[in-house]
Amino acid sequence: MSGFSALSLKGLQKVGDILIPGTPGMPKFSDVKLLKDLHRMTDYMNADDREGFKILMMLFAITPSFAIHALLWLVSKHESFPDFIGALFRQINLGVKGVVYTLYYSDLDDHSIFQSLNYKTGIYSPVTQDTEMDTLLKNSNPLTAGISQEPKEVFASARLAQKEIAKLTIDERLQIVENLRHVILRRQEEIIAVVQKETQKARVDILTSEFFPLFENLDFIAHEAKSGLKPEKVSTPIAMMGKASKIWFEPMGTILVISPWNYPLYQAITPITLAFVTGNATVYKPSELTPLTGLVESLLKDAGFKPQWAQVVYGDGKIGSALIDQRPQKIFFTGSVATGKKIMAQASQYLIPVELELGGKDPMIVFEDVNMDRAVKGAVWGAFTNSGQSCTSVERLYVQESIYETFKKRIVEEAKTIKLGVDTDGDADMGAMISDKQVQIIADLVQDAVKNGAKMLTGQSWDFKSKFIPAIILEGTTHEMRINKEEIFGPVLPIMKFKDEADAIDLANDSDFGLSASIWSKDKARCERVASQIVTGNISINNVMVSEGNHSLPFGGVKDSGIGRYKGVHGLRGFTNMKSVMIDADSSKIEANWYPYTPTKNGLFGGLIQSLFGGGIGKWIGLVRYGLPLETHAKKAKR
Repeated sequence: MSGFSALSLKGLQKVGDILIPGTPGMPKFSDVKLLKDLHRMTDYMNADDREGFKILMMLFAITPSFAIHALLWLVSKHESFPDFIGALFRQINLGVKGVVYTLYYSDLDDHSIFQSLNYKTGIYSPVTQDTEMDTLLKNSNPLTAGISQEPKEVFASARLAQKEIAKLTIDERLQIVENLRHVILRRQEEIIAVVQKETQKARVDILTSEFFPLFENLDFIAHEAKSGLKPEKVSTPIAMMGKASKIWFEPMGTILVISPWNYPLYQAITPITLAFVTGNATVYKPSELTPLTGLVESLLKDAGFKPQWAQVVYGDGKIGSALIDQRPQKIFFTGSVATGKKIMAQASQYLIPVELELGGKDPMIVFEDVNMDRAVKGAVWGAFTNSGQSCTSVERLYVQESIYETFKKRIVEEAKTIKLGVDTDGDADMGAMISDKQVQIIADLVQDAVKNGAKMLTGQSWDFKSKFIPAIILEGTTHEMRINKEEIFGPVLPIMKFKDEADAIDLANDSDFGLSASIWSKDKARCERVASQIVTGNISINNVMVSEGNHSLPFGGVKDSGIGRYKGVHGLRGFTNMKSVMIDADSSKIEANWYPYTPTKNGLFGGLIQSLFGGGIGKWIGLVRYGLPLETHAKKAKR
């Protein structure tokens, strides 16, 4: 067991049972035969990390459980501590939970324990034993399985299915979403093959930008959905004393999800699961460029979703328009500004609520006191991850003039190390562009910038046609150029100077977009001061593209970057009808504001208003002086 002593194994089982105590449908950590898999994980650890983990487990073995609970809670709050301590706590938090959860879930999948448990729940059907992806996709693809793709019929069946979903308890819905987690984990390699075939992404890009955030979403749902959706009690005004006020979060009905081509797996499963756990049926239209034909249906079926609970409809924009005409209860769209405006215009004819996650032109501001090594690497990854095909990619880099030349030299060197390719072993950084149309857009923007005086510091080898676009850094661009006005959505980074805070803020806000931004400086007070003045929906401080990585934070933009928020409790509730409820007793009481109106009521109400809203202790005196006589008069008042 990689040198694990009996004491360290005891500690591992002890902390495992604290993190995974088990449920009626799932075993606790120590009930799963996982130790034979331990060496496969720890053998890949750094030797010092492995020895440190063993020692920590030995300490857990002799530590009371309540003290371990307290420690786990403490390290989970690592962001509240100073840098060094916070970093240490973060490593403990991630290390312990990472080992425990990975061992537990990988063992469940490997040994089919999860399948047998699902028979007990009565919710989840046994997973298929067919390992051929083509067979799986063929059997689940509505285009070959005879399921209707006619918009009218799709919505008719969805509306019937939604009533069935709404009858499920929140625990039953959560169990099915949990099933889906295990399905995706078990079929990870199959899924990667399909996604990579359609997107031409680098393998690690798929893992970090599709799988990781997807599992973060599923983890958020598992831990926060139940509390986020339970009825919320709110305060009741003193004039309504005796009544109770609540907000109920109820299903909307059928949600139409229209997704883009850049993250086809994540952008499918995330909104579908959010809609489902809130009690809605989903009609999902993927991009015709990366439809993952049959895959989403296969995964959902494998997890126990009934076919009509979440239906996939394939086609182009015309199909999307036809689906909107069926009047869903909400439209959730992720894509371009131009398409978002068309969807909003059509939806307005039916007063359909829309949530629009649109484009970005995200600025990165680097101050002179920054750790340059980290900022350079952050800028390169933020601009070029997923070949720049992300709405929160860094598209404008502003560097304080005192360090500009040094920073420029370093970032050019770093960008030149990026390796292009579609790999199978993780040995590539950037894959190809997905859309031929987007390649032409990028070519037009870069050529326009160069024509107007910009200089390509990297990427000069590109022929302006190939879908494999090298990392391009541009110098000498201005805000009058299209390159700094329009969304690039590709691996191109304009770099510019700024003088001081005020200049940086003005430059960052000089855009029609407002999705995300990042501020880099050793001075955290300055970071927060500048961040508070950037007009945007999301900010990362001393990091890039991380605010959207936390599924407890709402995500969305301002200006042309969109309308609405999803993720977090705010986003979860965005898939619900928030119903306001006032509860009173069935009594003989006659409300003072009911008819008939009388001169006496007129005088008493006037005095009550002056007292209640005049401030100070007078409201309590007024409640006695005017409120009680009003109650008495209301019972006997007659016309």
